[in-house]
Amino acid sequence: MDTDTSPVWQRHASAILSGFLGDWLEARNNPLAVPMEFFHGRSPIDLSAPAVESPGSTLCLSIHGLMELETVWDLPGQAESHYGSLLADEGRSITPLTLRYNTGRPIYRNGEDLAELLETLIRRWPVPVERIILMGHSMGGLLIRSACHHGQYLAHRWVEKLTDCVYIGSPHDGSWLAKGAKATADLMNWAPRDYLRVVGEVIDLRSEGIRNLSRGEVVHGNEGEPPLLPGTRHYVVCGLLARSRQHPINALFGDALVHESSARGHERRGWTLSGVASFPGVDHIRLAHHPDVASQLKEWLL
Repeated sequence: MDTDTSPVWQRHASAILSGFLGDWLEARNNPLAVPMEFFHGRSPIDLSAPAVESPGSTLCLSIHGLMELETVWDLPGQAESHYGSLLADEGRSITPLTLRYNTGRPIYRNGEDLAELLETLIRRWPVPVERIILMGHSMGGLLIRSACHHGQYLAHRWVEKLTDCVYIGSPHDGSWLAKGAKATADLMNWAPRDYLRVVGEVIDLRSEGIRNLSRGEVVHGNEGEPPLLPGTRHYVVCGLLARSRQHPINALFGDALVHESSARGHERRGWTLSGVASFPGVDHIRLAHHPDVASQLKEWLL
């Protein structure tokens, strides 16, 4: 049952606007700035007293990407059925949760908040938490890495329970589209015509979250690049537009938003991945709700 009473169009409008201007909205206490919340099904979790039917000892949290909502995970024709719920259907004491958050905020700030919320959640969960699985689509994967860095630094208990991180179409080396927006803005700002500079200034209004996405940044600028969390399995899922791996469109555009090399973290140093899977013919958005990806996740996580 959907207990979020706001109209669907308003939720999607808020998600899109927050992606573009989320940091600006938050600074002005604008109600369109999306708060960070856990959901079970369509019901938000009350962190003061988390209550779900038949709570499991394993928590599987799915985290959406830029300008998305948790509904991006819904499998076609199966509302409220998603990767986490499919894992839970195997009867392994898994409770599937999703996260909603303001994607325009700096990724490191969202990472700090997520780490704190996870710590609160496991302390107040109705049964002892034995295992945590984190799955992130696009920006959501970068948010996972940021939360892990912050949680490890503060010696959070939830980090000890984290067994698996899955990065689905996440631009670890940056998104070519976000990089293109920056390059366009820089070019327009140097243009000799006033109206072209105005275009550049408008593009430059993009949120800090989008700027982070263009560079794959998960921590504050002066902290350096953190390694993948040790003692945890890390998996990567990549998409490709064309069904033939050798098709030139795949080299040019990847899954439409993220190149395969960026999704794999090709430029990251010292990475050891437990599994990598690429899906030719599956674009960026469909990676979040595709049956072939679901089958791969079951193979990895169950």
